[in-house]
Parts: sequence; structure tokens; C-alpha cells
Amino acid sequence: MQPPPTASDLLAVVAEVLADEVVPALSGPIQHHARVAASLVAIVERELRLATASDAAERAAVAQLLGVDPDRDERGLAGLRSALATQLREGLADDPDDAGRVWETLMASTRADLRIARPGHDAWEGD
Repeated sequence: MQPPPTASDLLAVVAEVLADEVVPALSGPIQHHARVAASLVAIVERELRLATASDAAERAAVAQLLGVDPDRDERGLAGLRSALATQLREGLADDPDDAGRVWETLMASTRADLRIARPGHDAWEGD
């Protein structure tokens, strides 16, 4: 007996059918709507598959920047992001020794978001 497919598996199939079979069979505005639907389904599939791990990694990295223990700090990721934003406004990245760590953390978070929203755009290394 096979295990049932996960929600992520099902969404991947729906996105593939929309993109590979439905979109080419349509034209005009309805084709655009189907292409957008396929893209949105693919984003949700990637979020289900990738978000838990990327959120945990970001939470640990932001907690480290803030000097708190992620296992004991009761703020969720949104709370830690808010605290980091406050610390950045107060000069956390002004010290050149800290700026590199802050930059790497922010870039890792952005890359993780891009892996979900726009795969392939997460590989940019700068000019």
C-alpha cells in the first residue's frame, strides 16, 4: 500500500497540469488568468514544502543577531523580525564588525523567501 500524497504533492501536480496542459490550450485574457493560477498554486506548494525549515533557520539566525536563545525566547518569527528592525534603526549594523553578520542574515532570509516566490532568483551574488 502506498502512502497517500501530501498536500504539497497534490499542489505540484495541479500546478503542472495548469502550466503544461491548460495554459497552452487557452488564449487571450483567460490564458493569462490560468498562467497566474498555475504560478500561485506552485508558490503555495513550495511554501508548504520549504517554509517550515526556512522559517526555523531564519528564527535561529535572527535570535543570534539579537543575542537571545531561540529555544527560550517566546516571540515567534514575526516578533523577532520586529525586534531586529528596531535594533537596525537603533544602529545594530552601524559597526562594521556587525554589518557583515547582519547582511548575511538578511540575505539568507531573502534568498529563502525567493526560493518560494521566484525560484532561480535566489542565486544572485551581486555585481
